[in-house]
Amino acid sequence: MTLISNDLKHNIRIALEEITAQEHSSPRKQEVRDMSGRLVLACPYCGDSHSDDSKKRGNLYWDTLQYHCYNCSKHTNVHLMFKDFNVKMRNIEDTFDVIEFIKSKEREVKRVDTVRPVIFSRADELAITLQEFKDGFGAREIEPGEWIWLKLKERLLHFKYDEFLYSEKNNKLWILNRTPSGNILAAQSRRMKGKGSRYLTYDLPKLYQEFGKELEIDPDEKLKISKLSTLFGIMQVNFQRTVTLFEGPLDAKFMQNSIALATAGRATDEFDEMETVRYMFDNDDTGKKKMAEKLKRGRPVFMWSKFIDEMKLDKYNIKDLNDLIKVCYNNKLNAYKRLNDYFTTSQLDLWYV
Repeated sequence: MTLISNDLKHNIRIALEEITAQEHSSPRKQEVRDMSGRLVLACPYCGDSHSDDSKKRGNLYWDTLQYHCYNCSKHTNVHLMFKDFNVKMRNIEDTFDVIEFIKSKEREVKRVDTVRPVIFSRADELAITLQEFKDGFGAREIEPGEWIWLKLKERLLHFKYDEFLYSEKNNKLWILNRTPSGNILAAQSRRMKGKGSRYLTYDLPKLYQEFGKELEIDPDEKLKISKLSTLFGIMQVNFQRTVTLFEGPLDAKFMQNSIALATAGRATDEFDEMETVRYMFDNDDTGKKKMAEKLKRGRPVFMWSKFIDEMKLDKYNIKDLNDLIKVCYNNKLNAYKRLNDYFTTSQLDLWYV
């Protein structure tokens, strides 16, 4: 099946309306609306907006029958959604047709841009140019041998110095989230000396605000753009290959085809349905707790405890990938070459995370 019939679309809509009627008390939240290529509804998983019952951040895409909420980042398919809320299609043939269609689209939904095709191109279109960014923050390229280059060298990041910018006035190192066209989707600043917040993250709406520009898009689209822009590297990775998701942008610099979070506590549920995504959060209590949760869902995670024990690295204070690379470099160790051997999907390995 390559296309969904209008009758099947109609019956899927009826089932979704049953879910919204079941999960929402407000008549406005119970509405399911038609949009180009999709249905929109108030998300039944998170309840959607608690201040505006007209908000509908849940999206069911007709081309894949994937569901995505831009409020809570819940991602699933319509068949699993019906099961989650104990709602059935009108007849068993419809259920079989839905399952068959979803299976036929499995390869496509491995890529995040099959879920958000419009928002990716929209983000690239709205992103700040490199020159605008430099002018706005008084930032410049880094030259080999200067002070800030030597600071990058301390973290073995000097070989990628051209991926950073530096603002001399306030001693800020800029870590950039670039689009495929080279524009700036978001940025994270790191204060290198002096007082003030050590890290500050600027999503695209905040960049516009800093530059005194108007981001003239509707609130729902602005929210989507904001969430997208806080995933560093999201528009550069190839989801057909293994993608590693890190907590911080600096760690992601040491592994090809990776994504990094830029805000503490950002939900990553939208990646749990993607077979190619694996998780390597920090080697601390918070990072290990997050990875344990992922492992319980059957997602691949990195076993820090087992890796450090078997590689005999216990005497070093290794809290993330950057620390590991420094330890290996300074002590002429090749443990980093074994990283791929220490990802697991078995819940029996919870002890080793």
